[in-house]
Amino acid sequence: MSRTSWWLIALAFLGFLGLILFLTHDIIITNILAYRICKADPNPKTFIKKTVEYPESIYWEDNIYPGFDENDRLLMIRNYLDGVHLKTMALNGPDGTIHVYTATEEDWLESSAINKETQQDWKNYFSALDKEAQKIADQGQTYPRQTMPRLNYNIIFNQVSLTSFERRYLWSDEVTITDTRTNEVIAYNRRLMRRWYMILPDIALGNRYYSPKARCGFPSIIGFPYKTFSYLESVNSGAVPETYNSKLHRLYGGGEK
Repeated sequence: MSRTSWWLIALAFLGFLGLILFLTHDIIITNILAYRICKADPNPKTFIKKTVEYPESIYWEDNIYPGFDENDRLLMIRNYLDGVHLKTMALNGPDGTIHVYTATEEDWLESSAINKETQQDWKNYFSALDKEAQKIADQGQTYPRQTMPRLNYNIIFNQVSLTSFERRYLWSDEVTITDTRTNEVIAYNRRLMRRWYMILPDIALGNRYYSPKARCGFPSIIGFPYKTFSYLESVNSGAVPETYNSKLHRLYGGGEK
């Protein structure tokens, strides 16, 4: 084989190798960065000191999207404010205003009656839930942060700071749950999520900011409070909120932040 042929083979091999590295460089970088971040403090990345069945009152603060808009607040009322385990709920709005809602069992009498009579009448059941949730929302009160009432527990969602380089490949956020009566952090979760790989994009849905499997930490930011407030696992209002994954994709267009 001539020297020219060897050069052509070598160039073809180098071109192929370059293409492979181009298509997989983000996989290599992601895994190196994720290993380093997951090994760093805080460790452990997630813990639950105690679970609570009857919290009675919770303040939810979203500093990621940030804040709960009107539709989010209605969903939170439907999903969590059952009037038994949770009687008072406060939520921060996008403008920083704190919205406080209260409920008792009597506020859900119509939907409860429909649910007990027949579990197949889902249309009327969810219609009643919507009406009852809206009534509770209409009776809510608003406060500036400085004068809001102190509730038994705080659930705070925060974005974890990453460098601009790290954000090209990773996303990180944390949930801190505090018993305000003792100022004890009873549960904490910091998760690290990888962005979609070049050769493995989000083909299934196309509207997610990161791959749903966590590199470390509990994978669901909304699901983590379910592990702490055990009654949440039995609540089923049929209302599914938009995930942070799709919210972030909508906010940032799937590109680099």
